[in-house]
Amino acid sequence: MNYTKLSTIASLACCLGSMFWPSTLLAQQSVPAPSAESPTKESKISDVIQIFGNKHALETATGSGFVLNESALEQFEFDDIHRVLQGVHGVYIREEDGYGLRPNIGLRGATSERSSKIALLEDGVLIAPAPYSAPAAYYFPNISRMTQVEVFKGPSAITYGPNTVGGAINMLSRTIHAKDSGELDVAIGQQNYAKTHGHYSKHIGNLGLMLEGIHLRADGFKSLANDDNTGFAKNEILGKINYEFADDPFNQQIQIKVGYSEEVSHETYLGLTDTDFSDEPYQRYAASQNDKFDWEHLQLQASHYIELSPEMAILTQVYRRDFNRDWDRLNGFDSNRSLDSILSSPETGLNARFMQILKGEEDSLTSDETLIFTLNDRTFYSQGIQSKLTWDSTVGEADMTIDAGLRIHQDQVERHHRARYLNMVNAQLTYAGKTDDVITSNKDTTTAIAAFVNSKIQWGDLHTSFGLRIESIDGESANHLAQSLQKNSDTIILPGAGLFYQITPELGVLAGVNKGFVPNSPGEESDIKPEESWNYELGLRANIADWQVEAIGFYNDYSNLKGSCTFSSGCITELDVEFNGGEVDIYGVEFSANGQFSLPNGFQLPVKMAYTHSQSEFQTSFASTFSQWGNVTAGDELPYLPENQFTLQLGLAGEKWQVDLAFKYITEMSEASGTGVELEGVVTSDISQIDIAAWYQLNNALRLYSKLDNLTDQVNIVSRRPFGARPGKPRQFVIGAKYAF
Repeated sequence: MNYTKLSTIASLACCLGSMFWPSTLLAQQSVPAPSAESPTKESKISDVIQIFGNKHALETATGSGFVLNESALEQFEFDDIHRVLQGVHGVYIREEDGYGLRPNIGLRGATSERSSKIALLEDGVLIAPAPYSAPAAYYFPNISRMTQVEVFKGPSAITYGPNTVGGAINMLSRTIHAKDSGELDVAIGQQNYAKTHGHYSKHIGNLGLMLEGIHLRADGFKSLANDDNTGFAKNEILGKINYEFADDPFNQQIQIKVGYSEEVSHETYLGLTDTDFSDEPYQRYAASQNDKFDWEHLQLQASHYIELSPEMAILTQVYRRDFNRDWDRLNGFDSNRSLDSILSSPETGLNARFMQILKGEEDSLTSDETLIFTLNDRTFYSQGIQSKLTWDSTVGEADMTIDAGLRIHQDQVERHHRARYLNMVNAQLTYAGKTDDVITSNKDTTTAIAAFVNSKIQWGDLHTSFGLRIESIDGESANHLAQSLQKNSDTIILPGAGLFYQITPELGVLAGVNKGFVPNSPGEESDIKPEESWNYELGLRANIADWQVEAIGFYNDYSNLKGSCTFSSGCITELDVEFNGGEVDIYGVEFSANGQFSLPNGFQLPVKMAYTHSQSEFQTSFASTFSQWGNVTAGDELPYLPENQFTLQLGLAGEKWQVDLAFKYITEMSEASGTGVELEGVVTSDISQIDIAAWYQLNNALRLYSKLDNLTDQVNIVSRRPFGARPGKPRQFVIGAKYAF
């Protein structure tokens, strides 16, 4: 372990804490908006599936945590999880499509690529299409139907595997309201944006019912020469049934949750050359006109809660998720020339000719100029049963809570990819007369048994946590084309410990350590090692009433970092192959300050601030064919990890109204680590972005709201992956209304 770096981080964290505490203490949550609904009666099931059950638990947590409650989620009415999380310290985002359809989220340096290295959960259940076999988040639930988002980093991450390097994000879906009531939310905006969202709760004796539906759509902000749609449409319907046993000494509850969702988006992996981006950043080349992504998702979940005694309770959840996706898109030319090389040097040699074909300015004349359009069909399932026992008691003068859990899980991905050959003729894609080729036909399956125990002990002002997670993972990969079958297995023991000490009633110190782990995908070669790290944190937390400041230094010491070759990362060969990156250090400082000031005439000024400083270094030199690494020299930094990112939210609130402004700044990010790759030495744009939102409560039932995303209409290159420069969303104005009944 590098003690010099850890000492430096601790000093920075303490300095930040002393700079901002206590003279400018800021509140944890924004001013709650008035609501026409009665307070929700949280069921026991809802209590248990939360990482942080209440505000006090967050204030004394032995690891870094952040909670966005329903009021905070409604503050800007964001539909994009990227924008929802932009104000959380230690969270890294790489935009791709401008709407957050395929999120790229990382925590504390864990790669943001398709959110594949963090634990994503809804109501405590893993939501990735195949969390072990294929964890890339091509599916993500509508954030508009969530009422709370919890972000956790640090030692208690071992509770939420399999990926424990960065941390966990748990989203809580809407509970059944205590009274027969509902709400309708409608909105329209630029880019032909439209939202219709409604939910209704009904009670029949001890039976509670809730039905929720949401429709989101937009025509897109990019343009094709033929004026085809470049937007998306998403639909989701979800139902819950909750039954509480009457006069039951065990306080038993049963809940059934059923949901169906679908999306059609006319998105593409094909970006632009830097020159074309400078001229017209929202154009799309003619070769991407047929690109389309559509998926269907079904979730079934049953939960049972029982109190065996006043001190002991068990929650058991049985779940099944099915996800089917068709991703039809341009993949390249029927030659050895990659799209990256063409877009990086569009005027060099034959690249100029290929660029004219991509734009539809010239026709395909030779077989090398035939375009390959891939039909990437994949079918996933994720199923299992998990049970969590909680024992809450007092031992001597200490309060003790022990959580112990067991999960038996299986997931699978079946891939069937075909190459379709098209020619560009008069700016239209036409069949080239060549039979489709099956290029991928395989099935990966993983069965995993995971168990954990985590104890929390409070002895006066000292809060401690000690935990252990054990995973036994068996994977199988069947390649139907090669007629081969590979198996792998792994058993890992992951410890973690943390403490929080309340120095004064207002100020506390926290420290923690845990072992991070990301398992290999099924069928990986024996020389590919799992991703493993030791993660450390040390910081200060200050609380006065509802005001909170947190400054934490973190250091992640990787014994092996992995890279995964996917289309979204810019790979066109060696797909789904993983690479060893060896020893890597990631370290930095996180700071957050949240609160409000009281102004004359009853006005309130809520303020939220978050800052993250991050640095990374490969510790060894090596050569890799991974598109984001190349030939790495010790000391090179990781791609897509900004050195600095800062957000500031300011509001002004009255009795029946509130106006909020959010400013985000992210420094440029490297597109690749080493040399010998197409994007060597290339960086993304610095990002400065302002969003504004406002609401007004007309009466107890009706609220009007509006928002303006990207106020200054900033144009930034947010990424050049998979192929070419990609913009963020331009300015968008939305107006809506919510009616409670």
